[in-house]
Amino acid sequence: MDKQRTNTLKTVLNLLIAVTILAVVVFLLFLGPAFVSSSIPVNSYIVTITDLSGLAVNGTATVMVPIPVNVDGVPAISEEAFTRNRQPPGWRTEVRETSYGKMLAFTTTDDCAPDISAPFSELEMKGEPRVLAPVLAMPERMSIAEFTRAPEGTYTTVVFLDGFVPPENATSISFDLRYQGGGGKRHLVREDTRTATVNAAFSGTESGFIPVPANYYVVAGGFEL
Repeated sequence: MDKQRTNTLKTVLNLLIAVTILAVVVFLLFLGPAFVSSSIPVNSYIVTITDLSGLAVNGTATVMVPIPVNVDGVPAISEEAFTRNRQPPGWRTEVRETSYGKMLAFTTTDDCAPDISAPFSELEMKGEPRVLAPVLAMPERMSIAEFTRAPEGTYTTVVFLDGFVPPENATSISFDLRYQGGGGKRHLVREDTRTATVNAAFSGTESGFIPVPANYYVVAGGFEL
């Protein structure tokens, strides 16, 4: 009887060892790479401005849009990244200081202004809250830090137009700005992805600084295989 019990215990022990080895093999083959893998957050900013092509330029035309910054006002994308990437056809790109702070400026001396489609991106080792700045107003007088802790919200930023000949016929200029940052992955944990957007349209007769609403929202990260 004792011998039979001993054999049974050995069988159970061998089975447990086999199951353990199989589990380790499965982890190394399937979960191991995911556990040790990581990806760096990408800061991506896409600027699309349409309906400019019907406007004549009065010498030099300038369009300026906000830039993505963290809660301390530090740009999420370097000035070099804004200028070294391929310039949109017909436009020269630079970061310019304004009365509201730094903005991304597009200038042209063409007779007619072409539309703007310009993607910018840069890798970053850390992901943190971002907004499109300048920030003219936050809801309920919140600080930027308080605002970015919320999952979503709307605040006020600004764009700029100058140097266009007022059109004879009614026309509009459409701004579609989209910043997305974060989303990096370390081991099996995906960090939050933060997005700030501007979607607005204005009459072709507008000139100077124009306040616009910006939308902000966060896609929560978490455990991810």
